[in-house]
Amino acid sequence: MRRLLFTAVLLVAALFLLPMLWPQDISHESAEGAAETAAVSENETVTVQIDGKPTELTLESYVEGVTAAEIPADFPREALRAQAVAARTYALCKLSRGRPDAHPDADLCDDYRHCAAYRSPAVPVFGTDELSAIRAAVRDTEGEILTSEGAPIAAVFHCVSGPRTESAADVWGEDVPYLQSVVSPGGTAFDGYESAVTVSADEFREKAGSAFPAADLSGPPSAWFKASVRSDAGGIKTVKLGGVTVEGTAVRELFGLRSTNFTVTTADDSLTFHTIGYGHGVGLSQYGAKYMAENGADYREILAHYYPGTELVSLNEKAAA
Repeated sequence: MRRLLFTAVLLVAALFLLPMLWPQDISHESAEGAAETAAVSENETVTVQIDGKPTELTLESYVEGVTAAEIPADFPREALRAQAVAARTYALCKLSRGRPDAHPDADLCDDYRHCAAYRSPAVPVFGTDELSAIRAAVRDTEGEILTSEGAPIAAVFHCVSGPRTESAADVWGEDVPYLQSVVSPGGTAFDGYESAVTVSADEFREKAGSAFPAADLSGPPSAWFKASVRSDAGGIKTVKLGGVTVEGTAVRELFGLRSTNFTVTTADDSLTFHTIGYGHGVGLSQYGAKYMAENGADYREILAHYYPGTELVSLNEKAAA
């Protein structure tokens, strides 16, 4: 284990050589301001802030908890394996950037908006079969990560996209070779694939007026939204709101929408957002992984599809070399 984690630290050092993005609902830490590559303790653990308290965990225990929190345990085995690899890879990316101001006493945290959700497998919410499936997925992929040009990738993931995933360039404004838009079937299996949020005209004026003070919201709701620009995957990149150009991600955050793939219908005193998908839509779609696994793909094929051009490597083999 010591050799595994030491090799991981050497690999993440190369991360600074690559252009990197941090998703808006996770973090926007600057590469220039990042601390030196995080070191693994002599006890071969990482420090994770769980419920506000720094906790020592082995890397694989942490990956087990992230997998338990981020994807349904009854998903097919190959989808769970793909999620475990993505979680491990992303953890190493976060480790490379040092401890952030958000949790200076810990390498990682349990907040999905900043690092990744975490749920201890010891918490009695899983049946025996579900817990076994999660642990098996982590064990079966132990030490495996995705790399690009020799460095661990930003293996972002989300619940479900529309018919295609979004590219990093369309969502966060940075073109990343392995975070491109790809076909993603199977999303309609998610119960909330299509959803709606209705906002009164008064509430909309209050929130949008505060966030975008230059927007003219004096007319009826039907006049507020104009000239949207969509990505190839269908997400709103920008839209004219009261004559002001705003980003789709800003609208999503302001009104708690499930995705940026939305349309708007209006009434005299309200607006309704109709969304497709759940999450930022970039990288691995968990329901897409489920569909691929159900149709015979193994986790390597799933990862290669959602992170094109990356290489799956074993830290165990590198440590033994």
